[in-house]
Amino acid sequence: MAVVCAINLTEASSRSARAAAAIAARLGEPLWLLGFPLTEHSSRPGSRARDEARTRLSAEASRLSTPGLSVEAWLLEGPPSTVLVQDARVRRARLLIVSAEGWGHLPAWHRTPVYERVAQQAHVPVLVVRRRGDALIDWALGRRRLQVLVGVDDSRASAAAIAWLHELRRVGDCDVLAVSVCSPVEERERLGIHTPVHLEVLDPVVRRIEVLDPQVERVLLRELSERVGELPGEGRLELLLEPGFGRPADHLLHVAHAHAVDLVLVGNHQRGGLARLWHGSVSAGVLRHAEQSVACVPSTQPTARKSVPPRSVLVPVDFSEASSRAISQARSLVRPGGRVHLLHVHRRRPADRSWVMDQYGVVPEPPREQSSVLARLEALVPHEDGASEVQWTLEGVTGDDVARAICQATEREGVDLVCLGTSDAPGHSHYLDEAVARTLVERCRRPVVVLHA
Repeated sequence: MAVVCAINLTEASSRSARAAAAIAARLGEPLWLLGFPLTEHSSRPGSRARDEARTRLSAEASRLSTPGLSVEAWLLEGPPSTVLVQDARVRRARLLIVSAEGWGHLPAWHRTPVYERVAQQAHVPVLVVRRRGDALIDWALGRRRLQVLVGVDDSRASAAAIAWLHELRRVGDCDVLAVSVCSPVEERERLGIHTPVHLEVLDPVVRRIEVLDPQVERVLLRELSERVGELPGEGRLELLLEPGFGRPADHLLHVAHAHAVDLVLVGNHQRGGLARLWHGSVSAGVLRHAEQSVACVPSTQPTARKSVPPRSVLVPVDFSEASSRAISQARSLVRPGGRVHLLHVHRRRPADRSWVMDQYGVVPEPPREQSSVLARLEALVPHEDGASEVQWTLEGVTGDDVARAICQATEREGVDLVCLGTSDAPGHSHYLDEAVARTLVERCRRPVVVLHA
């Protein structure tokens, strides 16, 4: 698998070619140069401009070639964004490197730069080199550590970017800043955390922003750490939560500028048409407006995930025989040293509702009822041989929507699996029935094991 570099035979593209040569040599891969002459007359067979372009491309390949690096060059015709996406050499490449400058002026009717169109459609990771690309060369030559910012969320594209980051750390030492852009209001709703909202005044006249609640921040940092995983190689890892509203790309670029990073790494969903208009594109905003070089990894890239027993399992409990079966099942699924979280959701009746409704629909049990529920949950913890190898945690909440309360608890606790036992006893509306199980399977982002009645 070669490193492919698309150049436009300008001084700006020579910088990206030098970075591509240094990276290819560091990876131990050959370098393939794909040249695109930008003059109108160079596409004519036998034209002087075409001959000059071929001569410049050959000279560039000779200059980059070293005893430890094999360089091959081809002169191509046609629109670079279309040709690069369809070229068989690019499809087989380990990495595609493109310069952000030198591709000529964009027509008024087409404002998408060449490098952005390539990154949005290519099926391989694309590295867009900007004027500060000398940092990539120094890193590839082992002269310094690379300062990398990676945008992290719960999407497959982000997982692909993190997998590529692991490969990057194996190649050379990098200091990594993992950034998660989050909305404080949305995160509080997702987690079902009900603490007072705090506002931080940035400018008394201009604006105020909501800061993250400590409980929310603790959960988000745990999720961010789990998504990044244990990075190979040498270098510092810093986790950063960026509270904000609006376009996530703007927040990522703000952090990248404030921390003076060398490379911004993002995943790419490669949405098109109406899907892109509806969901937006973080990678497009970063590619177009970043001061630094940008690596864009498509979601089609493989992500390394190991199949391991669950570390933690959540068991919804209604104090029926079905709950006892679910607890036993969860105990057999979780590995030693893991955790089983027992959750009881008290279904709030209409008569129990005050005129002040909680906007998230779930609140902790009142202190008196909470102590009673915890005592009943404690009585369900098994004490046979091997039970002590598992940590048992207990929780009781009150809510209108039982399935929603369970989903919020899975996010707060960060469990790997939900184990639910359903009951079919008539006349007991507080039991966990098949309707709750169906709703939970539809909503929950974790795997759900249902033990049917």
